[in-house]
Amino acid sequence: MFKEYVWNMFIETGNLESYMFFKEIEERDKAEEQRNLAKAEVAPSATDT
Repeated sequence: MFKEYVWNMFIETGNLESYMFFKEIEERDKAEEQRNLAKAEVAPSATDT
């Protein structure tokens, strides 16, 4: 939701700082998703015990 707000602000104003902020949010989201995937891959399953 916040990411869409920042994107719309960039579209309406053409402000490059808004675009850079949008890209920063996007990169953080990707990094968080990759961390979660890595945690899921190494997490022991119930059948491992």
